[in-house]
Amino acid sequence: MDINYLKDKKIIVTGGEGFLGSKLIEKLRALDAMVFSFDITAKKTLQSQHVVVDITNKEDLKKQINKIQPDFIFHLAAKLNRSRDFDEVNEISGINYMGTINLLNALKEVNFTNFIFTSTSEVYGLHTNQPYKETDNTVAASPYSLSKLNAENAIKTFSNIYKKNHTILRLFNFYGEGMPSGFFISDLVKKLKKNEDFDMTLGEQERDFLTVECVLEALILSTQKIAQGNTYNVCSGNGIKIKDLAERFKTHLNSSSKINFGKLSYRNNEIWKMIGDNTKITKELGWKPKGLFE
Repeated sequence: MDINYLKDKKIIVTGGEGFLGSKLIEKLRALDAMVFSFDITAKKTLQSQHVVVDITNKEDLKKQINKIQPDFIFHLAAKLNRSRDFDEVNEISGINYMGTINLLNALKEVNFTNFIFTSTSEVYGLHTNQPYKETDNTVAASPYSLSKLNAENAIKTFSNIYKKNHTILRLFNFYGEGMPSGFFISDLVKKLKKNEDFDMTLGEQERDFLTVECVLEALILSTQKIAQGNTYNVCSGNGIKIKDLAERFKTHLNSSSKINFGKLSYRNNEIWKMIGDNTKITKELGWKPKGLFE
């Protein structure tokens, strides 16, 4: 695909200091885009113009947006908390939902080309019909997925009222080297490389996994005009049980670690099967998925 149109475009990446955000910035910089990293912290040295900004700060956010006048916005910033505890709703929604609304309001007077939002596969909730399609009903399974679903609806409403363009990407599970701790695979790999024991549930949950490179490609492809106004699943279309995934990584890394299945309890309201249908994104955007061990 010819993506030369991104050359010299002003692009904001919120959450630019994060794992996915920093890798996306590298890709955009390689395309000669003018990238602005919006993040609450400045931990890394990125080949972009870094703006320390809190998306919950409406005034500062609007000030920075007006100064840049972006062509594209990749909204990745979020509070990642998979807890099922409803006491966490206010904090999570304050960032993921209200932070998104603050960003949208700051963009009202900006003539941008597209607003690209990373949502989550968890918005499909506990549906038994598999694989999930973009047209399926959504029933959030956690405060986190509720905040993402509310943000999706806010983006659609805003776009309709102000005649703006948007694209929503519902990301399924992904992994890449250097992924920080706190994610299942990154924690697993860290232990396996050290030949240390790893505690987990029985691992009966079935998940759909991709490489981070596939996710980055989907993000870049979503800048196409055809993506405007659409929602896409970003997934492999194939499922694997968590216990089988752990065993495959153990074999792949030739580790002598002992995996303690059943040592941890399952979460409340656990989603037992989460597999997506990627027909729409592959047909419309020319995206090609790749599994973890391909």
